[in-house]
Amino acid sequence: MYAAANQPQRKSGRQFDAYNEAGTLRQTIEKYRKRTGHYPVRLLADIIYRNRDNFNFCKEHGIRLSGPALGRPKKDEQPDLKQNFIDECERVEVERRFSLAKRKCNPGMVTAKLTDTAFHCISMAIAVLNLRKLMLSLTAFLKQHFLYFGFFEFTYIR
Repeated sequence: MYAAANQPQRKSGRQFDAYNEAGTLRQTIEKYRKRTGHYPVRLLADIIYRNRDNFNFCKEHGIRLSGPALGRPKKDEQPDLKQNFIDECERVEVERRFSLAKRKCNPGMVTAKLTDTAFHCISMAIAVLNLRKLMLSLTAFLKQHFLYFGFFEFTYIR
């Protein structure tokens, strides 16, 4: 009690302390339902989200949680290896995007002190990633179509 009273007060309601985010899966799914009007069909989740509470919640709402079932595999049950492979490939693609964001835009290096400033820094990193993707796709589009019509042909004057 005495140690808690002497702790410095934070200026905002959010904290940046380490925590286990597996408990936030329900709130995230409910936010998705409020935004779209329905529950997702499946979740491509890391292993940290695969616990009994989350499994039961997903089962109640008809959501397929990707990955192997908890506990020992049943003898007569064969897992759908093709679907598991597809889910894993798609989950790896999402993780690859996070890795790209961390390497190219450095959101892992945010040293902002205030919560709002940190969120703005991370938002700007995401905006830069989206602009980068748009720039690369626009460049490919222009090269493909303008080279086809001959706009970039150069003639040499002798």
